[in-house]
Amino acid sequence: MQAHPIFAFVAGLLVGGSAVYLFTMNAGHTGHTHHDHHPIADPYDTEYHVHADFHIVVNGTKVDLSGDAFQTTSEQELHDHLHLHDNNGDTLHIHAEGLTFAEFLSSLGIEITNECITLDNQYCSNDTEELLLFVNNEQYTDDLTTYIPVDDDRILLYYGEFDEGIIRPLLDAVPNDACYYSGTCPERGVAPPESCGETCEL
Repeated sequence: MQAHPIFAFVAGLLVGGSAVYLFTMNAGHTGHTHHDHHPIADPYDTEYHVHADFHIVVNGTKVDLSGDAFQTTSEQELHDHLHLHDNNGDTLHIHAEGLTFAEFLSSLGIEITNECITLDNQYCSNDTEELLLFVNNEQYTDDLTTYIPVDDDRILLYYGEFDEGIIRPLLDAVPNDACYYSGTCPERGVAPPESCGETCEL
């Protein structure tokens, strides 16, 4: 007779006094599976602080977000929990769970839908160009506005011709620096203090 799942759960908690019971359901699950394998740098730290790297490329031009207008400092806060700082326009700092990439972009004055990105002008998918989101080198196929970055994600938001020969080098060009700031690649050393006010220290 097969044990009821609840008994397996209780047994898992009791064995050894502190065993961890892990349950993963994959059947029929799509979308945010990458969240399951990207823990924060210190899971015992009560203050959530993770990082993701990203580029935005529109018609072959990378959007430069390194200017002061896009940075959070002690004098300028663009969002309570999502920000850039130190004039680094490629690494997103996240201080609360469940926040979308679209919300972060909106705090910088960039709006996205499934079909359009609005910067200086509005660029919408048509017969020759598309708005596409790639996360960790894979196309994100759910509603673009629902994507929630997790630690060490590498993100490309792309508008243009859907051509692998164009997109592949752009994916490769997305930095891999989030782990440095999160402390998940200690072989690269310790990141410097983050000067964005009073809430940025890891």
